[in-house]
Amino acid sequence: MILALPTLRIPMIVLLSRLSWLFFNVGVPVFAPIALLPLLSFSRFFRHASKGIATRAIQDGQLLWVVISMCASACYEIGCALGEASTNSTLAFMLAGLLWHVLFIVVASILVSFAAADSVSRPAYGGSEKTRDRRLMWLSLLMTTIVAASFSISHYSLT
Repeated sequence: MILALPTLRIPMIVLLSRLSWLFFNVGVPVFAPIALLPLLSFSRFFRHASKGIATRAIQDGQLLWVVISMCASACYEIGCALGEASTNSTLAFMLAGLLWHVLFIVVASILVSFAAADSVSRPAYGGSEKTRDRRLMWLSLLMTTIVAASFSISHYSLT
């Protein structure tokens, strides 16, 4: 009976290790800043400024910084695993994943630099906030979702 317990725990430990990797490498970078910003509404001093703060925080492409860091982590993991490729097709798949994430780094870097330059020219609390273009916000959300999925896939399948 006692010998059977460790075999029952192994699948649970594997599941917990996979979930913890996903939580710390994807969940925390993407959701922690957005989840913590609404806490400012509890402060009397920041109550007025905190209305819609989560949307304002990502509308100028700020999630692209998360895309860059997740892609850099994916490149590191894939690069570390390149020497352990068992076949040429696995190596080609790893190099394709490396190129995929490098391209996302380049695109996200360009977009975030344009977004930072554009956000400087607009006032933070102006009447133009309602008429702002939200294409960059939706693009950064889409890119974050794609990179979170590809980072997870590369971690679990390539390494």
